[in-house]
Amino acid sequence: MNTTTKNAANSIVGKLTAGILATAAVLTAPAAALPAPPDRTLVIGDSLEVGSGPYLRNVLPGVSVDAEKGRTSNEGVRVLAQRLDPSVGVIVFPLGTNDSPSNPAGLAVDLAAVRQLAGDRCIVVATIARPRLRGVSVAGLNGVVEQFAAQTGAQVADWRTVVRSIPSLLGPDGVHATAEGYSLRASLLAEAVQACLVGVGPSGIPAPRDPNARPPEREAVAEAPAPLVLPLAPLVALGRAALRPMAAALQAARTAATKSSPEPVLGAP
Repeated sequence: MNTTTKNAANSIVGKLTAGILATAAVLTAPAAALPAPPDRTLVIGDSLEVGSGPYLRNVLPGVSVDAEKGRTSNEGVRVLAQRLDPSVGVIVFPLGTNDSPSNPAGLAVDLAAVRQLAGDRCIVVATIARPRLRGVSVAGLNGVVEQFAAQTGAQVADWRTVVRSIPSLLGPDGVHATAEGYSLRASLLAEAVQACLVGVGPSGIPAPRDPNARPPEREAVAEAPAPLVLPLAPLVALGRAALRPMAAALQAARTAATKSSPEPVLGAP
């Protein structure tokens, strides 16, 4: 990790409260290959997944990555429809970087199509980081991603927040990543896939309950002793959300340091 990256990372740590730091040990534990998920994970990506794919395969054995440089979300929907089969349990659809920032409604339509194709499968999406295109920022596209996650319970790999915290993870074009950045992106996607498998909502918050489910009887709740750990739940959720970029950055450094072959940069296969 270079000096600029270290300084940015240290700055993030300095802003965390003592309570949040108590969860750091869990999030930054030494990484090993994650156990193979019970259902196959299918990734439909663009050049960012051309770069992050090799790292993702290291931590998610059996993951299928279909990535192509320049792929838009609309093209991704067509590929997903072709590649989807009953063995797929988690869909990773981190597209949108190649979409027009002037047309966020187009991304919304495409994500709705992904939701329809997915059925009851868990979906992982990613926030978008790139310079303005013809003067238009990607804020509208990111708004669509966040709204989609809020409405559907999809997991979010918050790529935008990470590269804003550590800009050196991006290459000269401000879109594609360095080798370290690709490793970090893979870590974010892998964590989101694991969250799918354990059934939690975005940012480590428990997934929304079924609105049609019958609430528990008040008397039963009143009689049940309150677990002593409940007051810590909000702190743990906050800690996971705040430390996710730092944990991913540390994991990225470990992975990059042990990589035996050069990683594609700027989307090159």
